[in-house]
Amino acid sequence: MRKLKKILVVIEPKQMRQVALERAMALAQAAGKDRRKIIAVMPVSEMTPGIPSVLSVESKEDINADVTAKSEKWLKSYLSIHAMGYDVETRIISSKNVGKQITQMARDEAVDLLIKAHEVHGMFDSVLFTPLDWQLLRHAPVPVLIAKDHIWHPTGIIAIALDLSDPEDTELKMLNVRLLREAQEVSRIMHCKIHILNAIPPILPPAAIDLPGFAPDLLGDAALKEGCKAVLSFAARHKIPAEYCHIREGQPDDVIPTLCAELNPTALFIGTSARKGIAVALAGNICERVVDELDCDCAVITPKAVIERIPVSSEAVTE
Repeated sequence: MRKLKKILVVIEPKQMRQVALERAMALAQAAGKDRRKIIAVMPVSEMTPGIPSVLSVESKEDINADVTAKSEKWLKSYLSIHAMGYDVETRIISSKNVGKQITQMARDEAVDLLIKAHEVHGMFDSVLFTPLDWQLLRHAPVPVLIAKDHIWHPTGIIAIALDLSDPEDTELKMLNVRLLREAQEVSRIMHCKIHILNAIPPILPPAAIDLPGFAPDLLGDAALKEGCKAVLSFAARHKIPAEYCHIREGQPDDVIPTLCAELNPTALFIGTSARKGIAVALAGNICERVVDELDCDCAVITPKAVIERIPVSSEAVTE
């Protein structure tokens, strides 16, 4: 969203309160709505063969076309009231694979940001099926903002959850820099202050180690000091005050929600590993678990978004 010229918003069918649209309009208003374009896309259920369709004199294509036309009419009527004065295009998607269609649209339209309202997820969602917002978090080629139904403070705090665990990982470096750049753009528009969050997982050495002079506590302290040094060094390079760095020992999915509860940020920027297959069904992505626990908006950037959208030279990666 480096220039935030074009925003893709997922509309919840027949909902009178559209949190994602509200967030898009707030960003467009702050950035200068005359130069910002919003694309409102609403998914509708595709007609599937069944007894009603067999008995109906209308074909499946005619029924789907009628549903699409009615949905588009509803959406335009809604926008004429709730998005008056904004440049908004309407799109209707009728597909069995809505997530794939939306991510493809984001790529084809070259949007800078995709906004989706948060969904409440059950315990077995990642095993039985993948909710739409999780599909977007894993596969979108652009940053995804998951909007929560909360009071938005446009002059508050923008938090960034960095992963500095492996200084030799080039992709991780690229992701951290991209997170900062995106947060800086929102901070510039909304006049927010940037804070860095970092979780340092504790080191648990094997219980079998029994060497003279070996102290597990010293090993953990050394790892914590190295982690703090990496965060403060990153902040100093990008002119972020040390008092805006929040470092805590623990697992990311525990530490990040705790820090966000204390800071009450307007939004959290976080990267995702975009796991696939059985790995995500069993373990999930950290960002997905974190998003469900937050009260603030969450902007997620996938490795795909970094690789496809930003060419980074070897010199820039060293940042």
